Amino acid sequence: MRTSAVETTGILIGILAWGCTGLQAQAPKSDPQWIGTETVKTPYGNFDFKNGYPTPAAAEALLDQLKFNRAIEVYLTQLTAVSIAAEHRGLADFGAKRPNQVIIWESLMDAKTILLTANTETVYALGHLDLKSDGPTVVEAPPKMLGFAMDALQRYLVDIGLVGPDKGAGGKYLFLPPGYTGDVPQGYFVAKSPTYTVGFGVRGFLVDGKTDQAVALMKQIKVYPLAKSGGGAPPMEFLNGSGQAINTVHPDTIVFFEMLAQLVNEEPAAIFSPIERFQMKAIGIEHGKPFNPDAKTRAMLSEAARTGSAIARANSFASPVADTYFYPDGKWQYAGFVPFNFMKDGVLEVDLRAYVYYMALGNSPAMTEKNIGVGSYYLWAYMDAAGEFLDGAKNYKLHIPANVPVKDFWSVLVYDSLSRSELQNSQKFPSVSKYSHPKINADGSVDIYFGPKMPPGQEKNWINTVPGKGWFPIFRFYGPLQPLYDKTWKLPDIEMVK
Repeated sequence: MRTSAVETTGILIGILAWGCTGLQAQAPKSDPQWIGTETVKTPYGNFDFKNGYPTPAAAEALLDQLKFNRAIEVYLTQLTAVSIAAEHRGLADFGAKRPNQVIIWESLMDAKTILLTANTETVYALGHLDLKSDGPTVVEAPPKMLGFAMDALQRYLVDIGLVGPDKGAGGKYLFLPPGYTGDVPQGYFVAKSPTYTVGFGVRGFLVDGKTDQAVALMKQIKVYPLAKSGGGAPPMEFLNGSGQAINTVHPDTIVFFEMLAQLVNEEPAAIFSPIERFQMKAIGIEHGKPFNPDAKTRAMLSEAARTGSAIARANSFASPVADTYFYPDGKWQYAGFVPFNFMKDGVLEVDLRAYVYYMALGNSPAMTEKNIGVGSYYLWAYMDAAGEFLDGAKNYKLHIPANVPVKDFWSVLVYDSLSRSELQNSQKFPSVSKYSHPKINADGSVDIYFGPKMPPGQEKNWINTVPGKGWFPIFRFYGPLQPLYDKTWKLPDIEMVK
């Protein structure tokens, strides 16, 4: 039998009507999945509804909570950007305000510089570029360096030196600004930056335990606009950061969001995804508009920064992600198993990214890839072998087996869990390494002691910790060798000493 269009329409309406009636029958007013005339109890408070509608007080409180939640999410997702912005601000406050001004820690990095997880065994040089003002910019890198460049969101642009395209021979790197369509001359290692601000850093190595050769090489660095490659560029200025109070770590206050708002206005809007722009707009941060939160919003953002920081600390120091542990049965951690851009199966792993960037600065493929005999590899730990957080009032021991798998050298450096920077203690450098000449056991192993008082006879093997401060070590392998990667050589956990 053939059915007319009118009849078909009638049948469909009947089916839909029956379906709706069925749905209504399945969802009576007493069903707890529906909010009717009741008080909704949540971990954030109790909210009153009447006839399905929120009361004015409940609506205001819930929307405030939504805004607060968005602010915390902005904190966690934009942590990387604000962290590198804080580094640039810290360098500028010390005097490196322009691209031709570079800070070199000529006598090594010490605890007076607040810089996320910097080390005490290599010479640092840090600077930044302004592609908005200068256009395409050249950085002439000297030989024998190890470093890389990042954009304003702390995203990797290019390696410099031993693991970069110059392979340690030095060379000219050309950084192009967003949207650049001009000619690109030959003879440069070219990096296209999606942001106008570019940060770069290189490290030089000690020779016979001295910094002079590395410093001399670093003072060959040249930074200038491509347009002035033939002359007319301002001369380089090198500032010595050793022993100086330099703070490059972002605050967990309203200033966090103020720094983010400044970055958002200085850089192209397109560097942020649509959802990121929505989240920031929801708390008053929008490209092309001033950031002027009212008193209520400022108070909320201040609290969100503190809460976001607390979440970030838990996310880093008590990470629930198994992939962050280097040994499945140990406490040493590393993000080396995560792609350097934190993309896995098409998903941006925001929590893993925050896990790394709350306590460290900078990332590149070379830091996570297996570069046998070249570059460096890091392990860090927040807990002892018993799973307790490391306490500055207690005594610990790390037994380092013989034949550490390195071509160059190893080091152990202690950091303050609050600043995530070198621990300020009684020692110039809170570290032990090949260069500090620790006492070596008869079998070639080394024992390192941590605690508020030095064990007798362990002057070279002791790192002073501070009661009332949490601390964590980073074990660095320079020129890492295969036994590290295949784990035939294993770094034991830190043991508490009674």
